[in-house]
Formats: sequence, C-alpha cells, structure tokens
Amino acid sequence: MRIWFWAWVVVAVAIAVVSALARDRYSAPWAAGAACAAALEAVRSDPLWQWVAFLVVSMIVFVALNRVRDRDPRRGGAGEPLTDEGRRPHEGNDPA
Repeated sequence: MRIWFWAWVVVAVAIAVVSALARDRYSAPWAAGAACAAALEAVRSDPLWQWVAFLVVSMIVFVALNRVRDRDPRRGGAGEPLTDEGRRPHEGNDPA
C-alpha cells in the first residue's frame, strides 16, 4: 500500500470521529468521500480519479443527508424549523 492509502484512511477516520462526536451532518459526507478515495487507492487508481471520487461521493452524500434532514418531523415537516418553544413559525403564540 502506498502512503496515499493511509492518508485517505486517516482523513476518513478522523472526520468520521469528529462528525460523530459533534453530531454534525455537514462533515460526515467528507468522511464517505475519503473512504471511497481510499478504496480507489487500494486498487491503484490514478490520483486524479481519487480526488474526483472524493468530491463526487462527498457531494452525493451531502445531498442525500440534506434530503433526510428535510424530512425530519422534528424540523416541522418539509424543512421548516421549529422555534425555541417547539412550535412552527406560522402557529400562533397562544398557549391555549
């Protein structure tokens, strides 16, 4: 294995750990992209294709996670966030 394989693996693991600890969905796609690039390096792919795969896979996972996030009912349905009081912004402020 070449050094780039281990570099991609370290990047993938480091980003995945940070993403899990911070509960951050915005850095997780980069870990997936780095894991894909590591797989391409393992089969001795050209570095250009590794970078292309890293970026493309990261963007695909980012879009997929955002679609899942938008369907989260805790966010108010179609991507509409809840207020601090737990209501949708268009709901009245009456506690009744």
